Amino acid sequence: MLDFLELEETVGRAWHRMVGGTASYPVHDDHAVALAEVRGRLAVMFRAFGGEPGVQIASAGARSAGHRLGWRQRIGLGDERLEQPGRDAATIFLPGRIAIFADRDLNACLYRWLAAWFAVAPIETITEHDPLRRDLLVLRRASETAVFVLTQFPGLAADYARLAAAMAEARPQRPLPRLEQEIERIVLALLGTGKAPAGQLWPAMMGTGPLPDKVPPGYRSVLPCPLWGDCWTREFSPAHAGDDACAPGAGAATQDNRKRFAVREREDNAKRRDPFVLNRFEKILAMAEMVNVDRPADDNEDEDAQKAADDLEEMTLSRRSGKPASRLKFDLDLPPEALDASPLNADLTYPEWDYRSSSYLPDHCRVLAGAASETGEIWSPDETMRRHIRQVRRRFEILRPRRELMRAQADGHDLDLDALVRARCDLRAGSGGGLDRIHVAMRPQGHDLAVTLLVDVSLSTDAWVEGHRVLDVEKEALLVLAHGLSACGDHHSILTFTSRRRSWVRLETVKAFGEPMSAAVERRIGALKPGYYTRIGAAVRHASAELARQPQRKKLLLVLTDGKPNDVDHYEGRFAVEDTRKSVQEARRLGIAAFGVTVDATAQSYFPTLFGRGGYAIVGNIRRLPAALPAIYRQVAH
Repeated sequence: MLDFLELEETVGRAWHRMVGGTASYPVHDDHAVALAEVRGRLAVMFRAFGGEPGVQIASAGARSAGHRLGWRQRIGLGDERLEQPGRDAATIFLPGRIAIFADRDLNACLYRWLAAWFAVAPIETITEHDPLRRDLLVLRRASETAVFVLTQFPGLAADYARLAAAMAEARPQRPLPRLEQEIERIVLALLGTGKAPAGQLWPAMMGTGPLPDKVPPGYRSVLPCPLWGDCWTREFSPAHAGDDACAPGAGAATQDNRKRFAVREREDNAKRRDPFVLNRFEKILAMAEMVNVDRPADDNEDEDAQKAADDLEEMTLSRRSGKPASRLKFDLDLPPEALDASPLNADLTYPEWDYRSSSYLPDHCRVLAGAASETGEIWSPDETMRRHIRQVRRRFEILRPRRELMRAQADGHDLDLDALVRARCDLRAGSGGGLDRIHVAMRPQGHDLAVTLLVDVSLSTDAWVEGHRVLDVEKEALLVLAHGLSACGDHHSILTFTSRRRSWVRLETVKAFGEPMSAAVERRIGALKPGYYTRIGAAVRHASAELARQPQRKKLLLVLTDGKPNDVDHYEGRFAVEDTRKSVQEARRLGIAAFGVTVDATAQSYFPTLFGRGGYAIVGNIRRLPAALPAIYRQVAH
C-alpha cells in the first residue's frame, strides 16, 4: 500500500512499463516452439528436400541487423539483436526458439519452411556494403529463392501463404523515412500484402532495373524477415603453427548450446608484459576493443565470462599461455583454416576426404602407433565396479562357444546310425552313395568374430558431466566390456586415439589381438589420460586396416567417443564430419560392421550423419555407460 513511497521501486516499474517489451516482433511465450523439440525432424526434412548430409543444424546467436528502432526501443534497447536464420557451407543457423505467432503449429511451420528454404538457397555472400543496395539484393534473393522452393515443392504453397500473411501482420507499423518506407512496402508486397510500390526500387529489386547509385544519408537497413534466411561463405583463415597444447582450466566447463560466430586472430600484443597506459583513462575503454592487448584472465568469475560471451556477436580466437579461471564450452562457427594439401612423408600415413572437391588428399595424416603405457593416472575400480565386472562376466560366459554335435562326418568318435541306415538303403537300392560319411563328431562352435574397441581419449574427456569425469566413466565401461569379451572368448583388441594436427595422430594399443585379459591390461586402462583433439577419420582408417587383417569372417569396429570430430587445423565443422562419415563407409566396404557409441547428449544433430541409421547409440546419462556398453555390444555382435 505504501509501495509508492519506495521511489526506486516505483520508478523502476514505471520505466519497465514504458520501455519493456519493445521487441520489433511480438512474442507469444505460450505458443513457442523450441529448436530442440524439432531438430531431429528438421534434419530429416532438410535431407529429403535435397540438402547435403553433412550440414548440421545449430541454434543461432543473436546479431544486430542495423534496422531503425522506435523511440521506446532506442531508450530501452539502444540496439536490437535478433536470432536471424542463416547458413554457410557447413551449418544451418536457426532461432533457438520461435514465438512470433499466436499459433504453435504456425511457429513449427516456420521451422519446416526454413528447412526447405536452406536446402535450395544459393550459398553466396552478398558483398555489397551500401545498405540500400544490399537490402535490394537480399530481397531479390529472397524472392527468387521463395519462387524456386514453391516450384520444386508445390505442396508447401499453402503453408507459405499462411506464414506470409501472418508475418506481414506481425511486422511493426511505424513511421519511417520515405526510402525505408518504400523498402518496407516491397517486403509486404513479397509477402502478398499490398501492391508493388511505384518507382525505381521495385525494378531494381526484381533485377529489371539498375540499382541506386548511392544511399542517402541516414538510411537504415530494413527489419529482417524471419521467413527468408541469409546465406554466406567464409574466407579461409591463415594456418598457424606452434604448440597446440591446451592450458588446463579451473572447474567444469559451462555448456552453451548456441553456435557462435568467431574469427581467428594473431596475438600480436598478447604476450607483451610492459604496461599499456594512456594519458587519459577514458581512452582505454575505446582502445581496449580495438587493440589486442594482454588482459588478465585468471581473475574472471564464471558468471562474468558467460555474460561477456553473451554480449559478443563475434568472438575473436587467439592463442595465449596461462591458466584461465573460467572454462566455457562453445560450439564455434570458425572460418576454415587454409588447407595444406601437401602429402606427408612418414612410415604410416592415411588419406583424408575433402568434401569440397569430392576427392581424397593422399598421405594427408601421419599415424603414430604404439603400445599404451601402464603408468599414468592413478585409477582403479572400486568394489562396486568389481561386482559389476563379475556380473557381466557371468552374462557373457553364456555366449561362449559350446561344443556342437556334427552329423554325417567323414571321421568321428562314434557312428551316425541315421547316416549309416541311409547309406545301406542307397546301396541296396542301387542308387550309389557310400559309407564315407557315417560318423558323428563333437566340435567347438566358434563365433568367428574379431572386434576392435576404438576409444576417444581427447582433452574433452577431462570434462565433468553430472558430477563424473568422462574419462573415468569411459575407463569403467572399457574395463567391464573387456572382461566380458574375455569371458565369451571373442577375439578382440582395444585402441585409444587422440590427435594434434594431421602430422600427429596418436593411436595406442591397450590390448592387442591374441593378448589375454590380464592385470597389465587393467593397468593400461587405469593409466589412460586425456590427450588433445579428436581426428576420428584417421583413427578409424588405421583401426579398420588392422581389423581387416584378422582371419575371422565377421568383424566389428566399436567406436566410443564423447563429442564431435575436430582438430586444431582445418579439421572441424563439416570437413571433419564428412571425413569421419567417409572413413566409416570405407570400413563397411571392407566388410567391417562399424558402430558408434557417444556420451554426448546433444549428438543427435551430427552422430546419425557419421554412422548412419541403426549404426549408433547415444547414451544420454553418462553414469549408464558401464552398464549400457556391454548391452550394446551383445545386441550388435550377437
